[in-house]
Amino acid sequence: MPQQVTNIKKRIASITGAYKITSAMKLVSSVKLKKWRKIMLENKEYSNEIVSLTSKVLSSDENITSPFFEVNKNVDKNLYIIVSSTLGLCGSYNNNMLRLADANITPKDDVIVLGGKAISHFIDKENEIIPGFEEFKSINDLGFDKKLSSFVEENYLKGKYKEVHLIYSKYVNALIFKATDEIILPIKKDDTQKDFYPLIEPSVQEIVDKLILMYLSNSIKSMILESEVCEQASRSNAMESATKNAEELLSQLKIEFNKARQGAITQEIIEIVGAANENI
Repeated sequence: MPQQVTNIKKRIASITGAYKITSAMKLVSSVKLKKWRKIMLENKEYSNEIVSLTSKVLSSDENITSPFFEVNKNVDKNLYIIVSSTLGLCGSYNNNMLRLADANITPKDDVIVLGGKAISHFIDKENEIIPGFEEFKSINDLGFDKKLSSFVEENYLKGKYKEVHLIYSKYVNALIFKATDEIILPIKKDDTQKDFYPLIEPSVQEIVDKLILMYLSNSIKSMILESEVCEQASRSNAMESATKNAEELLSQLKIEFNKARQGAITQEIIEIVGAANENI
């Protein structure tokens, strides 16, 4: 019986240590989630304006042309950008995206992998991993979004890829986020605002050429930013669940400990009384 009490005490000490770690990580993740969500919402206002302006300008003239509107039909491979986390303990965040990537990506497609988890996943696959993006840690990395969008623009114009996809986590709320495969090139025209006829100088085509690059860069940045928020939300949820499980386990172990200790005390009393009776 004393041995059982000792074992339970060791388990309680172990679970208490895990509880402290998950509680601390939950707090850190909650703070990061609040920070990233604020950045995402602020960026969303700017992003919505860029999308709205682009749609209006593109719908103002049916003669607008751009290579970014056309599918590169002479090539049969696509480029996929996969956004994952570098750190773990974020629930199903990475698994959902990598499962979607495996379902959609063919061996002939090229990939840009962002985050350590995606790099580890694709390192042994047949796909060519585009070098130069391995050090990605956050969308806040200086100049990263411009570097990525420049690579996408340049290689699409060269006709190297039929389509460019970005696989990321779409943020719905703090509990719901969905792995999404978004086609970022070619750009689809929005025909819902045909009643808008702005006066554009120096010319619609010149404005469109500049605006499309802004639109593309902003789209990539916004999607990666959403993934950042989803990662922190997923980690916060995972740590909250782990903390609750640790609390429940500690409660059960304390009950078992009290029962075992009471049993040990009772056993000792029985042994003492038995020994005293033998000496009478």
